Amino acid sequence: MIRNLTDNVPITHFYLWTLTRWADDFVVVCRTRQEAQAARVLAELFLRDELGVSLHPEKTRIVHVDQGFEFLGYKVKRGKGLRLSASKRTSRANPYNLYAVPREKSVVRFKDQIRNLTQRRAPVRLRDMIEVINPIIRGWGNYYRKANVRKLFHRLDGWIERRLWSFISKRWRNTAWRRYPSSCLIADFRLVRLIDLALEYDPTFAKQCDPHRKAACGKTARAV
Repeated sequence: MIRNLTDNVPITHFYLWTLTRWADDFVVVCRTRQEAQAARVLAELFLRDELGVSLHPEKTRIVHVDQGFEFLGYKVKRGKGLRLSASKRTSRANPYNLYAVPREKSVVRFKDQIRNLTQRRAPVRLRDMIEVINPIIRGWGNYYRKANVRKLFHRLDGWIERRLWSFISKRWRNTAWRRYPSSCLIADFRLVRLIDLALEYDPTFAKQCDPHRKAACGKTARAV
């Protein structure tokens, strides 16, 4: 795979191989290493002679898909961990067992954004805090919801709820979940859940996910 140009390149100039491009990033998919090396030479010549630019020496690599590569915030790789048994397969759309997940840097950056907005001493109400973080959750989740993110989204949803409970109690270890259970944060405070964004894209996830609890905030709940 060849990626990361320093300027836009028309796709038509790479008709010998499968090319995916977005702005100044692109990936060339080849059948052999020899083809990849030839594609790299062609790219270098075209960029230098036609556009006066060059490939980034550190970010341009030739790798096997088993090693994986990063593209547009995703980590694309092939792995046996996502392979279903023959009896469970209903489609041949992914015969090479390829998958994509958010790259680690993207997850860390997302958590840093949420963490900065859910400080325990923040002088805001819970409802206002949720209104601020909801667009961030929705934007990040919509971008990655088509990837293999079900377990990751479940884990991040739980982490976000724990951040909110920590804010309510002003400490990390707390019992705020009793007064403000997940169902309360979702139904009464309209907290956006990442897993729900994935469900909107692929409803088949619904059968594999835990249903929301019906209980809402109790009468003893107080505004914060």
